[in-house]
Amino acid sequence: MKKTLTIPNISCGHCVKSVERELGFVDGVDFVQGNQETKAILVEYGSEQALDNARTALSEAGYAPSN
Repeated sequence: MKKTLTIPNISCGHCVKSVERELGFVDGVDFVQGNQETKAILVEYGSEQALDNARTALSEAGYAPSN
């Protein structure tokens, strides 16, 4: 499954790398790709639980998704 999450406070390439790294530790997340310009993160995941865990991890890291 795929979902594009919008992260309003992504402001630089370092932010994108931080988000990608953080989601790399979430079980069930298979692929992550960020885009600084659109403030979007494409997440490929295996279950809804993995997506929920990804959202939680992002929020805890200071990058709460708006969707």
